[in-house]
Amino acid sequence: MRLSHDALITVLQSPDPVMLISVAAIRGSTPREAGAFMLVSESAIAGTIGGGNLEYQVTLRARQILASQGDVITELVPFPLGPGLGQCCGGAVDIAFHPLNPMQKNQLATAISSTQNRDGLGHGDWVLLSMGKSQHLETASAADSEALDRLFTGVRGGLSRLGEERKLCLRLDDGATPLWLFGAGHVGQAVVQALAPLPFDLHLIDSRDEYLSLSEAPKLHLHQSDRPQGEVGDIPSGAFVLILTHSHAQDFDICRAALMRDDLGFVGMIGSQTKRARFVRRLKDRGLGDVEIGRLTCPIGIQGITGKQPTIIAASVAVQLLSVREARMAQYPVNRRAQDGLAG
Repeated sequence: MRLSHDALITVLQSPDPVMLISVAAIRGSTPREAGAFMLVSESAIAGTIGGGNLEYQVTLRARQILASQGDVITELVPFPLGPGLGQCCGGAVDIAFHPLNPMQKNQLATAISSTQNRDGLGHGDWVLLSMGKSQHLETASAADSEALDRLFTGVRGGLSRLGEERKLCLRLDDGATPLWLFGAGHVGQAVVQALAPLPFDLHLIDSRDEYLSLSEAPKLHLHQSDRPQGEVGDIPSGAFVLILTHSHAQDFDICRAALMRDDLGFVGMIGSQTKRARFVRRLKDRGLGDVEIGRLTCPIGIQGITGKQPTIIAASVAVQLLSVREARMAQYPVNRRAQDGLAG
């Protein structure tokens, strides 16, 4: 089994028949969220819907369907996750089986490939598939993608009635949270490595050009700036900010600029309780109040991890950022049926 986008594209570009298997809806506790999907051919699997016996059984079913001589049609199959399946999650899932024709395979491969060249898009990358007899696979427009982002906030998709037809909506990108990291020293670079496989779109800023030696990637963007605090105004609403520079003077200027904004999702700064106390006094002297200063997280990382090695700090910070991200996603007023993968 392979989980990367490249693995998905490899399966789709093979000449073999391919089944798209998706978690269309969930009820109760389940191993994956609505919108999770995988691809199955006779000899390959890419992606996952949660593993275990559920994934084993749906893989067997998909391969039996692909090997059959009759007409292959889209179907929606319920799977209770109880003793009958040998799983004790206690919930249930509806699994969608979509056999892909050559045109659909090419369309889906192109759509998945485009997620690696997003360049700061303000919306997710979505595809829509009919749950009826239609063989149409549709890539959502920018406007439709923004609407689907709102409809399925915090999940990866599910079922929705669009017009007269019920469709399965799947988000192909990972919904990365934009994160501005100021400081490309040892800890900054360790944080970059720790966050690389996680759903963050990272902008690494430093005043020292020689420290920006990492290779850019689809979710890593490098910026040299002689006045890093001047970059804060360009950070999009809801983004996270981490302040890890080599200079306390730079830390203060960036911190003050970030705290003066009330629309950022997280502002964290490396340092001790002593550093925090000194910065709080200076911030108050510069006119910031308790509300603004209350937006600052310093020290950063989760309690109980005290190691000072860059990799340990980075691991602790990565867990903290994921926790904040999950908590913010849970705050959205999403309809419960949309969380279960059912909307419209």
